[in-house]
Formats: sequence, C-alpha cells, structure tokens
Amino acid sequence: MAKLNFLYRGSKENGKLSIRLIHGKEIDYRVATPIESEKKYWYRRTTNKLGKTVQKHLQLKDVSTNISGEAYNHKEYLKEVQQSIKILFIRDYNNSIPITSNWLKSAILETVTILNTTEKINLIDSENKRIEQTEETLKDEILQINLLGTAIKKMFIRYKTNNSELKKYKVTLGLLLKYQDYKNQVFTIKELNQDFANHFMNWAFIEMKYSKSYVNAQLKKFRSSAVKAYEADEENNIQVSKTLRSFTMFDKVYKDKIVVTLDYEEIDKIDKKEITDTRLFDAKKAILIGCETGLRYSDLNKLIDTNIKNVDGVNYWKFRTEKTDTVVQITVSNRMQYLIEKYGLPQTNYPNNGVKLNEDIKTVCALSEINESIKGKKSTVIEIKGKKVTRNITDYFPKHDLITTRSFRRSFATNYYGKIDTALITSITGHSTEQQLKAYINNNDESNILRTKEQIDQFHEKRKKEKNNIKLTVIPKVI
Repeated sequence: MAKLNFLYRGSKENGKLSIRLIHGKEIDYRVATPIESEKKYWYRRTTNKLGKTVQKHLQLKDVSTNISGEAYNHKEYLKEVQQSIKILFIRDYNNSIPITSNWLKSAILETVTILNTTEKINLIDSENKRIEQTEETLKDEILQINLLGTAIKKMFIRYKTNNSELKKYKVTLGLLLKYQDYKNQVFTIKELNQDFANHFMNWAFIEMKYSKSYVNAQLKKFRSSAVKAYEADEENNIQVSKTLRSFTMFDKVYKDKIVVTLDYEEIDKIDKKEITDTRLFDAKKAILIGCETGLRYSDLNKLIDTNIKNVDGVNYWKFRTEKTDTVVQITVSNRMQYLIEKYGLPQTNYPNNGVKLNEDIKTVCALSEINESIKGKKSTVIEIKGKKVTRNITDYFPKHDLITTRSFRRSFATNYYGKIDTALITSITGHSTEQQLKAYINNNDESNILRTKEQIDQFHEKRKKEKNNIKLTVIPKVI
C-alpha cells in the first residue's frame, strides 16, 4: 500500500508543505506544494533514549487538533488531499501508468485547487530543488560532525593553549587514521562502542605491539573526544552508542606496573659525583632538586626568588603548576637549603618536552654508577610488518637506563612515604587518596620491610615502657 506523508521542512514559523509518496523500493518521490501550514503543528519536543531533548516531526495522523478550530479544519483539509491523491495513485498504478515525480505534480495540480497554473508548479519545483540541495549540504555537514576523527580534531581547539595535551591528541588522531587504513573504514562516533573497543585492543596490542596501558589511554581519548562533541551538539545531530561511556578496556593493567625510583643512597652517590660538563651539571641539579621537591621537570624553573613566601619565619615557594594549574607550596627545608647553597636555584635551559633532559639524566646516573640490573620498560626499536618502530619493551636493564624525569616525583613520594604525613606528600603529587598514592610509588621497595619492623618494634617498646611506669595508688580501707 502506498504511503503519502506531509513534510514541513522550513525554519520559519509559517511555510509550505511538501508531499512524499512511497510505494515499495521503486517509488519514492517528494514534491513541494503550495499548501501553507504552521511549524507548530508538525513538531513535538520529546526525549530520546540518551535523555536528550529533540524535536520530532509528526505524521498527519499525529497532528494535534486541540490547538484551535483552525488547526482542526487544516488537518481535515489535508486528510482530503491525502485521500484524493491515494485514489489517483491506485487508479493509475493499476492501469500501468508510470508513477513519476511529474505524475505526483499532476496529481497535486488535480487535487489542490490553489495550484492552478503550470507556472506555479515550476516555481514550486524550483524552490523544492533548492531545498533539496540545501538538505544535501546539511547531510554532508552532519556526516562530517559524526565522524570520530572530527571529534578528535575538535580537541585540538580545546587544548590549543595546552601544548602537552594538544600533542597527545594529535598522536591519538594519527593512531585512529592508521587503524582506519587497517580496517579500510572511516569510523563514526556512534561506532565507538564495545565491539570497536574489542577489535581496536586486539589490533593495537597484538598486531602493533603497544602496551595495554597505552591502548587504554588512547581509547579513553577516543571516548573523551566523542563525549565532548556530543555534549557540545546543540542541534542534536550527533549520534552516540549506548555503550560509549561504559565500554570496557584492558583491566588490571597496573597490576604488574614497574616503578623505578632513586633511594637516598643512590641520590647521595649522584650528589657526591663531580660533574664538570655544564649541561650535565644542570641535569644533575634537576635530579637532586626534583627528587627532593616532587615537582615535575616543567615546574623546576618556578623555584625562583619572586615566588618565595614566608610564614612564621619559614621560607617556601608558592606557585601554580604548569600541567594541572594547581597551587603548590614547597618548603625550604634544611635539605633544600643545602642543595640551593651547593648548586644554586634549579633554572635550566632544557626544553619542556623533556627529551634532552631524559638523555642527560641517564648519563649522570651512569657516571654515578647507578648500575644495578633491574626489571623495567625501555624504549626499543623493533620490526613490525617490515617497518622499524619504537616500543617500550620489558626486560632487565642497568638502572641508569631506566631513570626518567618521572622518576623525580616517584622518588620523592617513595622516599618520604611513612616518614612525613601522607597529606603533605599528596598535596604535591596531587593524589586524592592514599590508595592512589600507593599505586604511584615504589611500594615494593625493600626499605619498607626495615621501616615496618622498626615502627612495630618502637610501638611495642613504648607500650612496654608505659605499662612499667604505671604507679599503683594504695587506697586506704574505709572503716
């Protein structure tokens, strides 16, 4: 049975209707009519499955007549037009007359008395073509904004002033493009679901040899890009999967995480090592002050006199961090005063990307004989599908090869954990709970065994002394 629907496509409150005729797969025509109508009859605000408010176009049968008597008469008139064209369709279709867009125009001409001249039909047809071209352009635009790659590119604008995050999202886009080439497919935001995550994890981990934590990080950036694009879509054009916020990734990726830190014996070895090269001297200073303050290397240059404050006679630095824009306070302890007097303030000429500094601190640690063979991850060139690529490989290496700028903060947190208040450590590292801090530090450090024994022994020794010092008071017997 043929379907004949009225469509209101104008953006204004009043406009002309189009008629769409559908029958099977071979007949699907839409023709503009001169019938005036009001937008409010044809749209109803509703909520989609994702809880977003959208405008739903109604069919003629669903148009409300409770608005006014005029609305009732308008609907009745359209029902007559609809029925008349259906009757003409059945007559001509059964007589094998070709049903074309011109046939539909003629049927409208025969049915709608106001459409009484060929000139008017041509004018309406011209307007209809213009509308169709506009709608095709709009469809292309909607298709573009629904692409996952477009969502990631929008994050470039979001992080335009944050060079570190901007670079990360550019890497993420590059990885998506590689995956799309591999799958020979361009992915939409809606296709970012559990099935996508499963296939992407298999490709990235098994085929491309990326670590599970790296794969998870990229999937999180895919998700973040899609969510931000969806939330910013005021026109409700972007479609998302029901599992966008809930699809699972590799779990327990941090279970066997290797944390490389410098203990104070090793830090003392670096302190005592004579370094004459100017650049390596800067690297040595960065290691010592970084491990003492817990700061990221990008914030070491903020330890300057203009950031010095004083409270109760104690000097401290106070400033906002580069990466998270949070306020930190670094106390000038006796240890810090010693380092400043010996090496000066940690101002360096190293670029913020940390690449050159990472190379030089490895050299300083090697010169300081930090040579213990330990298990860790090291950037290594391997071959994948005939191409040489760089991946982090887990193996046993000399410890100096595994020290990076990240070791500074982890060493600070590890060395002081259990020795000073945990809250003082987390105020610098930014962790909100002690559990998060313990996952960050080298909690397998064997010095924790000695520390545990000492603290337990001290507790029981103190308890024993307190018990022995209890004096018994003799209470006279009451007669």
